[in-house]
Amino acid sequence: MLALKITDQKNFTNKLFLGDTFDLFWLNQAEIITSNVFSIDGKLQTDFFDNDEQEFLASSHRTFSLWKEVKPFCYSVIRGKKAPLSFKIVLQFSPNKTAALLQNSAFSISPEMITGLYLNLQYKNKTLLCITGTSMKTFLPGKELDHLWEQYVMDFFHRNGLSVEEV
Repeated sequence: MLALKITDQKNFTNKLFLGDTFDLFWLNQAEIITSNVFSIDGKLQTDFFDNDEQEFLASSHRTFSLWKEVKPFCYSVIRGKKAPLSFKIVLQFSPNKTAALLQNSAFSISPEMITGLYLNLQYKNKTLLCITGTSMKTFLPGKELDHLWEQYVMDFFHRNGLSVEEV
C-alpha cells in the first residue's frame, strides 16, 4: 500500500473529472458528499443491456463501468462554487491491463489470481489522497505485486504530470 498526497489538487481534479487521464480505469465505487450523499456502485447491471451489448461486455470481460462513462455524472455533482465536503472514488485496473502489467514484469503470477489493483482517491478536509491497493484471490507471502503496482502508479502519475508526495 502506497499513500500519496496530491500536491496540486486543481491539476489532479481537472485531469480526473475533465480530462481523459483516468478514463480507461474501471469505476469500482464512488461516494460524493455535498448537500446530499451520492453513492455509485460501478458494477454493471447486465440485464439493463441488450443482447449485443451483453455479448460485447462478456467478450471484453467488463463487469464495471469505465470511469469515462460515469465521470460526467460525478462532475455534475461536485461542480459549483463550493467544494464537496468529501469524496471517495475507487478506480480499478481492468483484468486486461493487469495481465499486460504482469507480462511486462519479472513477477511471475497468473492474472487470474488477482482480484484487483486499485486507486483509492479520497478528498476530505481539503486534502486529496491516493492510496494504492491490491487484492488477491489467494495468499502470497511476498509483496512483489504491491511493489509492482506502486511503481506503476508512480510512473503513471509522473507521465501524466500529476504532483504527489508520499505520506
